[in-house]
Amino acid sequence: MTIEELIDLQEAGSRARVLGLKAHENPYLAAHRMPTGDAGALGDWLARHDAWKFGWEAEDASREGRIAAHFKELISTAKQRALDA
Repeated sequence: MTIEELIDLQEAGSRARVLGLKAHENPYLAAHRMPTGDAGALGDWLARHDAWKFGWEAEDASREGRIAAHFKELISTAKQRALDA
């Protein structure tokens, strides 16, 4: 996935939140988009799912006035994963 695709997916997630969709309505959860056994396809699907979800969550956090807390939590989680690796 290119950086442009990543940004497009994040923007799509953000727009979905603006339009009132729920997080579980992530289009990458649709059966026809689910990967089938190929590890490469699974990684690509997960990256796309996560990019859309990130956009949705960032927009959701900004609407609830908790954007700073949202990003602090993301950074904390990333640091913990790095320590666990």
